[in-house]
Amino acid sequence: MALDTSSLKNLSAREFLIIGFTVIFGIGYGYYEFEYVSQSKKLKKIKSEISQVQTSLGAFQQVMLNPENVKRTEAQVIKVKEEIEKLGQDIEKAKSRLKGQDAEILNDLQHEADFYGVFLKSMRTTEKFVNRSGLRLKEVSLIMEMESDYDALKNFVASLGNSTAVIDIESLETKRVEKILPKVESRLHLKVMVL
Repeated sequence: MALDTSSLKNLSAREFLIIGFTVIFGIGYGYYEFEYVSQSKKLKKIKSEISQVQTSLGAFQQVMLNPENVKRTEAQVIKVKEEIEKLGQDIEKAKSRLKGQDAEILNDLQHEADFYGVFLKSMRTTEKFVNRSGLRLKEVSLIMEMESDYDALKNFVASLGNSTAVIDIESLETKRVEKILPKVESRLHLKVMVL
């Protein structure tokens, strides 16, 4: 379809003004939607990033300007390093407590009981392997049948906390038996962890 230029010549000034205004409005609206809005978003994002950088830079300058802050920060870093070192030593200590032969640990328990005057009537053990904190450990369940007076039993049980092995007390039962008074019969269930 060919454009009829004769009809354009017959347009009035008012019609030219309406067409011109429509064209200008269309161009302006297109510029606003597709150029101005996207550039405004980019500008807002850049201003936000500049603000964050300036805040971080200001905080860094404050630290650098005040030597006390630098010294305090260095002291905190040293303290954290010492705490990490202490934790490392505690971990190594725990690992060394787990190392050892279960037979040695049982012998130590027997000697400890003898030392405190606890007579071991019987000792039964069962073993199983368990995974704890990424380590494969042998868990020895130990049931000790004993005769002793209350003080000897108390001292023996208290001494278990000082053992070099990792020992959990599962249960302790005592029973009065007339024919052995003032002694009591006791049943102590322990779990010993061995690496």
